Amino acid sequence: MDKIKAIFLDFDWTLFDHKVRDFNKKGIEGLKKAYENGVKLIINSARSNYSLKGLNTFNLLPIDGRIVSNGGAAIFDGKVLYADLFPINLSNEFIKLLNDNNFSYNIVTLENNYIKAANKDIVNDFYQVFYEPFPLDISLYKNEEVLAIQVLCYEKDEKLVKEFSEKHHLLYNRFAENNVEIATKEFVKSKGIETIYNYLNLKKDEAMAFGDDLNDISMFHIVKYGVCMGNGKDEAKKEAFYVTDNIENDGLYKALKYFDVIN
Repeated sequence: MDKIKAIFLDFDWTLFDHKVRDFNKKGIEGLKKAYENGVKLIINSARSNYSLKGLNTFNLLPIDGRIVSNGGAAIFDGKVLYADLFPINLSNEFIKLLNDNNFSYNIVTLENNYIKAANKDIVNDFYQVFYEPFPLDISLYKNEEVLAIQVLCYEKDEKLVKEFSEKHHLLYNRFAENNVEIATKEFVKSKGIETIYNYLNLKKDEAMAFGDDLNDISMFHIVKYGVCMGNGKDEAKKEAFYVTDNIENDGLYKALKYFDVIN
């Protein structure tokens, strides 16, 4: 097979096992060996940079690049290759609307997440279900450029938010019953991979991707060796080049061995 030069890695249920709320140790071990063999390691996650950092990802793994917010931005060796940011006047207008109407919300920037917890109950409900580092207080937000804004509200309370999104042609993505994410456009993981291909002069045949969910399918389509975890969604498995074992059975490590990325 072709020599693998880069591996793109989903986070949840691929690297991080939510049953035990910890990283799969054999997976981390295998990725470190791959890195020692000269393979570039790139996180490609729906999570923000703040979330990944807060879960200790970058201390556990020698990460060369990060594709964050489901493809909303790509960073390699500390250089921002692209970021689909809000125009600053538009994000400020939206934040004012949220403040004026007493919404709880989470601002996602390239480096940090900030929260205004106007309704403590809905905030607590969300963070009890989603295992996330709790954001910084909104008082620390100093007009940074914004990648996405997550409004913590139920469908019955979303009218103003939806109207604003439609008026400004923003993407409206309700990903939980109590949280909707607003961004300038649809984020896809494959965009980050394509950007890093161009930056590193990599070919599709030299890349591998690991994932488990529907948003990982775009990754599988743009690399030659798309590997779906055994615990993954059936739709993702159908689009993968190879299906490995479950995360708790060291599926990532086993696939690295199977493809001779590590000995």
